[in-house]
Amino acid sequence: MFEHLRRLRSKLIKPHTPFKIDFEMYNFIFEAYERLLEYDIDKLVFEARSPYQKVQIVHSKSLGNLLVLDELQNMSEADLIYTETLMQRGKENYAGKEIVILGGGDGGLLWELLKEKPKFITMLEIDDIVMKACSQHMRTICGDCLDKRKGDNYEIIVGDCVKALAHMIEEGRQFDYVFGDLTDIPISTTPHGDAWDFIRLILNSSMKVLKPTGKYMTHGNGASCPESLKMYEEVLSQLCVPVTFTKDRAFVPSFFEDWIFYQVSPK
Repeated sequence: MFEHLRRLRSKLIKPHTPFKIDFEMYNFIFEAYERLLEYDIDKLVFEARSPYQKVQIVHSKSLGNLLVLDELQNMSEADLIYTETLMQRGKENYAGKEIVILGGGDGGLLWELLKEKPKFITMLEIDDIVMKACSQHMRTICGDCLDKRKGDNYEIIVGDCVKALAHMIEEGRQFDYVFGDLTDIPISTTPHGDAWDFIRLILNSSMKVLKPTGKYMTHGNGASCPESLKMYEEVLSQLCVPVTFTKDRAFVPSFFEDWIFYQVSPK
């Protein structure tokens, strides 16, 4: 399943130009949906290939360490606003709540949610290499929560989140919050194809493990992609259960633009 997701990720940004690092010029150049981004990278901190993807952490003079997965910028040490907007800090009460995180391998969301005193968090992440790299090189984001796979009120399950969700559905388990911290909304002309099918699968599976009062929290895409955001909202109107949604936006430093976040609730 993750190999399938990895292939889907390569389709999400068109045209896709792999980033390049020129250590003499300290440049990190990445082209995405007609935007050319340049980063002040001065060194490669970590590089490995996991069974699922190429994992790199590079250092930016202005952003700190930056996680790059399959040559796609992912998260930097300067991006706390991303996590806080995703979780709607100050607007949602996580105390005593049961939570599932889909993805989130950098550990940032888990670390920040643990500060809110939840009852229990189950994090489903398939790539152990990502977690080990972030626990060593991005501790300003994840603290020490990735140092072990189980704590007093959380557990990290290393495996396919789709299979884990299916198992939760079979067991009839329900949660107060499900966080979709996986792939971005696809950039495409229509809401069809493998990438969109995966989005629908995650959304419908998540709805089935939410309590009636629960919420599905996720990130969308950049504000510069209104067409893909509109298609995503059309998908939300066609799920297995009727839903309502709200959205928020925040400027994420390493994304160089405003990012859109969704809060989805069963009606």
